[in-house]
Amino acid sequence: MIIGATLLVGATVVVLGACLLLVLLVVAVRARRHARLQREAMLLSPLRTPLITVASGEDDDGSAADELRQATGVTRDVLDRNVVAMLSKIRGVPADQLVQVLEDHGAVELAAVELTSRSTVKRARAAQLLGLARAGHAVPLLVEALGDEAVEVRNSAAYALGLIGDPVAAGPVLAAIGAPERGLPAATAAEALQSMGVGISDVLRGGMADANARTRMVAAHLSAERSFTRGLPELRQLLDHDPDLTVRETSATAIGRLGRGEDVDILVRHTAETEPLALRRACVVALGELGETRAVPALTALLDDSDPRLAELAATALLTMGPDGTAALMGHEDDPAVRTARLLVSLQKASA
Repeated sequence: MIIGATLLVGATVVVLGACLLLVLLVVAVRARRHARLQREAMLLSPLRTPLITVASGEDDDGSAADELRQATGVTRDVLDRNVVAMLSKIRGVPADQLVQVLEDHGAVELAAVELTSRSTVKRARAAQLLGLARAGHAVPLLVEALGDEAVEVRNSAAYALGLIGDPVAAGPVLAAIGAPERGLPAATAAEALQSMGVGISDVLRGGMADANARTRMVAAHLSAERSFTRGLPELRQLLDHDPDLTVRETSATAIGRLGRGEDVDILVRHTAETEPLALRRACVVALGELGETRAVPALTALLDDSDPRLAELAATALLTMGPDGTAALMGHEDDPAVRTARLLVSLQKASA
């Protein structure tokens, strides 16, 4: 018993000692960080006024930017980090002036080199700097970084390519979504592609035939977001035949935004009871977006559907189709789905 108590006391002492060491370590790290921030603030202090002058667009004669260019040594490094942080918030001439400061300091050239650094943090920061500096010459390097082993670097490379906006990178960004083991998150890729202009239309059409479902989904979604009607044939094909339900839903939504009168039939076909409920709902919403009165009979039939939400969506779609749609609701005034739809539409009009 005495031995057991001794062991318990010993274990308690060890645990308490470890906790104390951990607390001391945290305090030391915070103290070191605070000291570093204070030192950086002191180094930046003489340049704070010209930095704010440039960032606010008030450096008409360029004298403030010239003063920033003259920074050297550790002060220059601190200044460059602050400039990069500002570039994410400003645009236009002030941003161009700050980028020129970075270029004169060699920071942009160094970032291109650091894309191959052993440090994940350095590679990610380098990619971000190149994007914020709109360094078009670095596009091939950033495309290569899309295959980096670290997801942080891949994300930063895609972010940078989106900022640069060169459509030549659209294909690699879209392909990176489906890369095995080193794939790019779909949301990150979509955000980058959004900034690449009309030149990505053909890339998106090709993406809708990709073997990876997430790639097809992003391509379909962006085709609608950018109003690329040339992709309608591929969208119809996906809605009819794709094995992935999310891709089919996304394609239905895209057709609703981009489609024509002829697309009523394909959307109506996929509101049938034999289709997955999520797809039926997506197609009903798409019919409302399309706004073709040819869909009125099919939507009217769905007012009695066993799924209350589907019936509500059908009623909402009819309410957007003018007199024909409103007339179709006669006799259904007391249906819960119709009442809810009318309430939602009235609230949307009131808040518009």
